[in-house]
Amino acid sequence: MYDLVIKNGKIIDGTGSPSFWADIAIENGKIAKIDKRIEGGKEVIDATGLTVTPGFVDSHGHADNAFLEYPDLIEKIEQGITTTVGGQCGDTKAPIGKDVLKEAPVPVGNFGTNHEVYRTMGTLLDIAKELPQGTNSLTFVGHSGLRSAAMGMEDREPTKEELETMKSLLREAMEHGAIGVSFGLFYAPGCFSKTDEVKELAKVAADCGGMISAHIRDEGYFAYKAVEEMINVAKYSGARCVLSHHKAEYKENWGKVNHTLRMIDEANAEGYDIYCDVYPYNASHTRLSAMVIPGEFRTEGDAGIVRHLHNEDVRQEIKNYLKKKYGEDYSWIQVTICQAYPEYEGKTIPEIAKIHGTDCYDAMFDIIRDSKNICSACYFTMCEEDIETVLAHPRAMVCTDSSVAAANKVYHPRLRATFPRVLGKYVRERKVTTLVEMIRKITAMPAAVYGLKNKGLLREGFDADICIFDENTIIDRASFADCTKRAEGLNYVILGGQVVVENAVYNGKKMGRILLRNE
Repeated sequence: MYDLVIKNGKIIDGTGSPSFWADIAIENGKIAKIDKRIEGGKEVIDATGLTVTPGFVDSHGHADNAFLEYPDLIEKIEQGITTTVGGQCGDTKAPIGKDVLKEAPVPVGNFGTNHEVYRTMGTLLDIAKELPQGTNSLTFVGHSGLRSAAMGMEDREPTKEELETMKSLLREAMEHGAIGVSFGLFYAPGCFSKTDEVKELAKVAADCGGMISAHIRDEGYFAYKAVEEMINVAKYSGARCVLSHHKAEYKENWGKVNHTLRMIDEANAEGYDIYCDVYPYNASHTRLSAMVIPGEFRTEGDAGIVRHLHNEDVRQEIKNYLKKKYGEDYSWIQVTICQAYPEYEGKTIPEIAKIHGTDCYDAMFDIIRDSKNICSACYFTMCEEDIETVLAHPRAMVCTDSSVAAANKVYHPRLRATFPRVLGKYVRERKVTTLVEMIRKITAMPAAVYGLKNKGLLREGFDADICIFDENTIIDRASFADCTKRAEGLNYVILGGQVVVENAVYNGKKMGRILLRNE
């Protein structure tokens, strides 16, 4: 007798082939049989009127930040994500930065201190791989982590010895199961690197059988040049490349994705292997300092930013920079995390400035300074047409670009609602692409891109990671005004053959694990 039988479902198997009606039998965590009629299940799910697909793969999910302290990964599994990829944008906790070693050790739960746990990506993965997770996870190692471990936050080229240290740490990470190296060329210290440094590390990843991903240097005015840089890095290294959260920021640049996607197509036509991912929202999310503090004032990390914002002359210099770059209107910034002023969370910068009794610039500087740079925001800079254009591209995958809520009460709704939103708004309502094609783009394609064995397809012998939903009603309910609402129309999520979510509510079973490269 099978452990579980799903009966009468409309099957979309992830291959891109037309849907069909069948039953699915599950035994020992695997898909044991797919047939028109299967009897004999210890547990039976009647999927009449529902659609059955492989579990969703989050192409860019930052879950590496949650491996140890928030392993339930609730916001991911409750939207149907059964595998998530972390470590993007160059930002990983491991390896620990050279400058951090000067600070007092910080406990990481019961696992040891940050110096011990995050010393290298290998030390982190060796601990994390033993812990049950709420969903399956795999990770890159971040270039910014490698760079800060070798040379701190300095704005200069590495010495030969420092570059060799980065390469050695990258090889060690991949030997322990990291899938490659990610670049965050918009953020410090990654933004201080030259293209040659990026190429050399990408080549190491490729030589080790890994891949690369990149938050490019600029997603607005200089997007063409930034995309060209990473395509050249991919060509030089031979590595498979994913361009993260592909977009065009600020109204003057809307429509540029048509050209940047053509650049990807042309590179692939030459025989290279380049993809992108996208989240279905017109707002990004990152630290406030990353958007409003110029790079030259970020070379000393959080402490340096805070120190600079105590200096009135520096504040005036940054204010002049912001006026030239963005103008006077900051209604497009909505604060989500503000350690010093939690009452400001969920409010726009003009709203905060009015309460704070200052102009917008000093309001931003004060909340960054007083929060010791623990301050993030959403930035409404993209347009719907571009989102739809990228979502429809055959090499575009879908991502949350988010980790977990942890203790935060306000966050970008993509953290909780990305995949139901894609299926409800962009497939059913907007008809950006067909349901069959979108399922391929969120299951089999990312599984192949990231080397996930026995995942991404409904096929006998594959892992029983499955979503069951009502394609006529599935929709996101989380919004920028109320980010915590669960999706509607997501009936079941099955992970490793076990039901872990019913009606978008997680039951606490941790059936996931850390997936290691080539495992």
